[in-house]
Amino acid sequence: AVPGNLMKAQKNETELEGFRKVMVRDGVAMVKFLYWLTHNAGKEAMNEFSIGEKLRSFRAAGENFVGESFNSIVGYKENGAVIHYSAKKEGSKEVTNDGSILVDSGGQYLEGTTDITRTFALGAVSDEFKRNSTLVLQGMIRLSMVKFPKGTRGVQLDAIARLPLWMNGKDYNHGTGHGVGSFMNVHEGPQNIRKDMNPQELLPGMVCSNEPGYYVEGEYGIRHENLIAVKESEKTSFGTFYEFETLTFCPFFKDTIVKEILSEEEIAWLNTYHKTCEEKIGPYLEGDVKEWFLQLVSPL
Repeated sequence: AVPGNLMKAQKNETELEGFRKVMVRDGVAMVKFLYWLTHNAGKEAMNEFSIGEKLRSFRAAGENFVGESFNSIVGYKENGAVIHYSAKKEGSKEVTNDGSILVDSGGQYLEGTTDITRTFALGAVSDEFKRNSTLVLQGMIRLSMVKFPKGTRGVQLDAIARLPLWMNGKDYNHGTGHGVGSFMNVHEGPQNIRKDMNPQELLPGMVCSNEPGYYVEGEYGIRHENLIAVKESEKTSFGTFYEFETLTFCPFFKDTIVKEILSEEEIAWLNTYHKTCEEKIGPYLEGDVKEWFLQLVSPL
């Protein structure tokens, strides 16, 4: 590996603090956007492209916003199943209050880079969609909760995020995680979390995405994504263990979660995550948006 790459990949405390700060700002923009979209779909004309523009405007209202970290992926219904979908300005799909939508987006701020995906229902979705969405979320939660010994590579953790899908004879054909730069490239090496045999071990300060998915061609796509940072967990007689700190703060929609699929530990993780979102983001919201947000982050 190029020595400079590894130095960039291992964030120092200042860079990590930048990420934490910026995630609150990005989370506030996301919540305001999600409120706007869920409350206006079906009431006013919008399409995938205009939704991406609207999301950008919510981010741009935040401090030190420099631009998007990549072009937003807004995939409505069957377009959500196209993995690197990009809605064109002309002729992009009209969006209304029916079915599901996948929104993968990110911001570049002076203090750091964000990348987040939320998939949710704008109207009626099938029970099958809810189950699959829960399996993807379960994989994301399991990877968030994992502890691993020093020397572990991303490929060794990839299966943890896939296992709930694998146990149901399902999978997704993209990586589970890529490295993320600090006000740098949203895709940054040398580490990743995927099926490929990448020899780079995960080291403290590395920031990765955690983004399992599930796609049904012609119907819908599901992806749930947070950013995570490697940090030291504990030293035991077996050596040093690492864990992940979740950096992203933005709720998941409970109306598409099938609770009985999740274990008690996974439910506890989600409830704790939502409590943290409430503490971090809540103070910056008011009125109807805040009331709606408090419903989102209430315990499952």
